[in-house]
Amino acid sequence: MSEEGKELFEKVKEKVDRLKENTLEKQFSDFWKMACYAKYRSYEKPLQYADSVNDYIEKNKEELTQMREKFVQNIDSYVETCIKRLEKKKFRVYYAKTNEEAHEIFLKELGDNKILYKSKSNQAKDLGLIDLCKENNIEIKETDLGDVLVQLFDYKLPSYQVGPGVHFKVEDIVAKIKEKYGVELIPEPAEIVKYFRNTYRKELLNDVKVSLTSANAIAAEEGCVVLLENEGNISLITRATEKHIVAVGITKLVPTVFDALLVTKMVERTNNADLAYISLIYGPSGTSDVAGTAVKGMYGAKEVVVILVDDWRTKAIHENLFYKELVNCISCKTCNFVCTASRAFGNVYASKYGLGALAIIKDYIHNGIEAAVADGLFLCTGCENCSNWCPAGVNLADIMRQLKKEATEKDICPPYLKEYKDKIFRDKNPFQ
Repeated sequence: MSEEGKELFEKVKEKVDRLKENTLEKQFSDFWKMACYAKYRSYEKPLQYADSVNDYIEKNKEELTQMREKFVQNIDSYVETCIKRLEKKKFRVYYAKTNEEAHEIFLKELGDNKILYKSKSNQAKDLGLIDLCKENNIEIKETDLGDVLVQLFDYKLPSYQVGPGVHFKVEDIVAKIKEKYGVELIPEPAEIVKYFRNTYRKELLNDVKVSLTSANAIAAEEGCVVLLENEGNISLITRATEKHIVAVGITKLVPTVFDALLVTKMVERTNNADLAYISLIYGPSGTSDVAGTAVKGMYGAKEVVVILVDDWRTKAIHENLFYKELVNCISCKTCNFVCTASRAFGNVYASKYGLGALAIIKDYIHNGIEAAVADGLFLCTGCENCSNWCPAGVNLADIMRQLKKEATEKDICPPYLKEYKDKIFRDKNPFQ
């Protein structure tokens, strides 16, 4: 085993050892085991709807996977069509070949603004926009309550992307609010929500100059940005703002608005989320009520900017790279609920892009195999639960196998696996 491999092994071992103590990792892991169990059990029961989550997936999975395959086979055409439609609807559209190009565009659109209001956005992490803002002293104001709580606690560890603050205890949140704002609250979830509604909501309605969101999907043929939410924060910051920036990877494109709604509903159902709003954004606000003259920028956003980012995506498809199936992912993140390693290791089996195999693969794409090994690549058991579950048919388990193969060939796999491999070659028998 190489010296680099030994260092990576010790790094992962140290993180795993932290699960044996009363650490933040241990606290998250204990919560995550219960959350995954409860979520998985709920898939069998009709809750908000007449059918169960499992029924819904079975009914719609084939249509969803076929739609995603159609998109992949015609990705260049859909990107071209989408840009034309968006521009016709008066969006300002950019097509960035790399994350670095996207960074330049993003900073140009921010201009002199040093405060950015954002919704929950996994794409912002994937595109490197969070790190970019930190490097340029741009203050990020989260608006999703989960992310607001993460900022409140200055929580640095990976968390569940769909519910980033759900593991914080009510008593701890109340104590933190008292510590930071000098306000005493009754330790009840409703009181915490009331506090932020009565304070932060006014700011969101009056002070937002530039906002950032991703999109659950963008309908190429209609030129429509589709966003799902339950809190109302996205509705506020995409309307009560001067400029709304939408930054997404091109794999968020789908053929039609009906396809976009299918993706959005699948994300909602697989997460058992309380859907309150679906926004269909066809461009900046406007009116023709003054002498029939069309003027952009009435009560809603004056400008809507869409930054479409390629980076690794078309390369993966055109060069038939082993992780090309990742472009079919709809970012529901529910593969984490069924993942054996995620349940066992919580946010130790993760990267800065989030929890689980998907986040580890993203780290590999951006930062190489060493990063994936350090994230806990070899904690994956190969159980294939993720592949069997995925509503979009992505074979994550096979991608993880390919990563392990690459790591083994570079001699950075854990030492016991190297010993086991040597034994098989030596004794021609894996069992004795």
